[in-house]
Amino acid sequence: MISLLFISVIIYNHKQQPTINDVLEITKNWSPGTEEVYFVRKIDGKWVTIFRNQDSLMIGELKRNWFGLWNIRDDVGEESTLASTYYPPEENDEITWSLAEREENKIVYYFGQLVNPEIQKITVQTNEKPAEVVPLITSNGNRFFFKKIKAKEVFPANIKAFSKSGELIYSTLPEQP
Repeated sequence: MISLLFISVIIYNHKQQPTINDVLEITKNWSPGTEEVYFVRKIDGKWVTIFRNQDSLMIGELKRNWFGLWNIRDDVGEESTLASTYYPPEENDEITWSLAEREENKIVYYFGQLVNPEIQKITVQTNEKPAEVVPLITSNGNRFFFKKIKAKEVFPANIKAFSKSGELIYSTLPEQP
């Protein structure tokens, strides 16, 4: 009887989608603690969350364990986020951003928050890859970007932000004449 109950709980857990409460539960013992979860959403077939504490804005992938419970794990299975950037944005910031490199599988994550409301398009370019448009993620008036690129060389990386009319608002590298 107990084994039937145990199996039923596992089956039930495996049918549940992750929630904001799952993220809060997963990160409750992290220091500093999570103050806000912006969303939990499926992106490119994977469950992703963006959340923050007093110092950092983070993006993490939610993965289910054998019992059907959710965890935040990186590419190699460690309890870790995929990327993070500082929080709160500074007064004159157009965007905040960072990159996180996973050398073992040659993956780079570009992640950030759009601060300037005029920004409507973000591109990322490396020496190995031409400029790629990065999908924008919107949640409750907050706007973020996240791009996973398979690359051996991550620098120099040029992240550009454009207005709706195509005007360049921000670039990590100076424009060449």
